[in-house]
Amino acid sequence: MAASKSLGYFATAEEAATAYARSEYGRADAAKLLQPRPAPTAAGAEAIRQAGREGLTLAASSNISGYKNVIKPKERSSKKYKLSVTVGSKNVHLGYFATAEQAALFYARREAGRDTSDLTAPPPPPPPPAPSSATGAELG
Repeated sequence: MAASKSLGYFATAEEAATAYARSEYGRADAAKLLQPRPAPTAAGAEAIRQAGREGLTLAASSNISGYKNVIKPKERSSKKYKLSVTVGSKNVHLGYFATAEQAALFYARREAGRDTSDLTAPPPPPPPPAPSSATGAELG
């Protein structure tokens, strides 16, 4: 594991973010984000389309999976992606997914406060239109 390197202390989060972005580490992370990713599998592409239908954005990351909080554990012999988040000071495992995109969709739904009990569940239907106050003549 690489040793940590401090970039200094900053008065605001914005100053710290700017310093990181200008550092060799920030430039390297930015370059990783610009690298083309392999085309997703059919299931991954469907998860991306589903996110679009739900108005969600899959959070990108410079990690190997390409998505925030999604990793592909090296110790697992299966080809699944692991999703975990930090809540307070604890790492909370949210599950294993067949594709990185499915894990990212689950994370996007969770962040949006949506139901995450079923990854394949479509979004709820829109509410019915409000009744019109204008009355029209009946045809008959």
